[in-house]
Amino acid sequence: MTLPPDLDDTRRRLLKGASATALLALLPGAFWSLPASASDDFNQPLPPGIAETGSSVYDFRIHRLASPDGARHYRITVAIPKKAPPEAGYAPIYLLDGNAALAALNEQHLKAMDAATPPVLIALGYDTDRRFDVEARQWDYTPRHPKQDPIVDDRHPERRGGGADDFIKLLDDTIMAEAERDLPINTSERAIWGHSFGGLFVLHALFTHPSLFDHWYAASPTLHWNGYQVLQEADRFRWPEDRHGSALLMRGDAELERRGPYSNGGSDSQINNQLRALAQRMDDMPGLDARFEVLEGMGHGAALVRSLKLALSDISGATLITGSD
Repeated sequence: MTLPPDLDDTRRRLLKGASATALLALLPGAFWSLPASASDDFNQPLPPGIAETGSSVYDFRIHRLASPDGARHYRITVAIPKKAPPEAGYAPIYLLDGNAALAALNEQHLKAMDAATPPVLIALGYDTDRRFDVEARQWDYTPRHPKQDPIVDDRHPERRGGGADDFIKLLDDTIMAEAERDLPINTSERAIWGHSFGGLFVLHALFTHPSLFDHWYAASPTLHWNGYQVLQEADRFRWPEDRHGSALLMRGDAELERRGPYSNGGSDSQINNQLRALAQRMDDMPGLDARFEVLEGMGHGAALVRSLKLALSDISGATLITGSD
């Protein structure tokens, strides 16, 4: 894979040998961990979406389960194409923040995928009528160091972090088998998409459990979490050479327009350059195709919807983004 045109030969040489940790100077602080729009509406009930109203091209089934400690309750919505599967089976894509992901899709998007190669959509939501369960997602999507105590958000003490490895285990042991039960699934084409804390989770899972999925979509990942832990994991990461996979990192170029306690005071170009460098290091690994894409004109909240459409377009071969998006 070639580098984006704005990286000249000098930067190519610098990026090839740079470690992710060495690039931390580009990111002096933190950035949004919830979509900007969510600050206003994540407590508001969602109107009926595609799973409730139905589709002419997809069927839906819902699974409910609780975390092993009983603290979090999940609603897993599986959208199954009515179109016959390819010979190898449907490609499944797991969508973190499943309530918000489904709310971003409509029948037009489903029909566009149906006209191409529709995947099975597995929306990993919480059993609530809200777009986000902010406490549950902060626990499930954020990693901690081994033997480290749970991480508490100083601004929101009710929000703890550090349960990503528990959620990976729940995915691997229970959720994936239940979601894919009785479906013709191509187990060599599993994908996962996540945004913000979800994007952080995607990178943590990639760097620590690279055989769990084949295609990885991380949008606006919260890299600063726990002292940039995920970038330390990136330095140790090696893609299994007997597998072929892909990774797409995405971030808007207007995510810092809203200033306040979540703003890192840096520039979007600095942060995006670091993600570009991380993608380049990953792309240099045999068997892994990785790239970074700037979401032009997108703030943090808008990046959720745009990145989701890009991921689904990539998996299905459809065009989900029009000139009006």
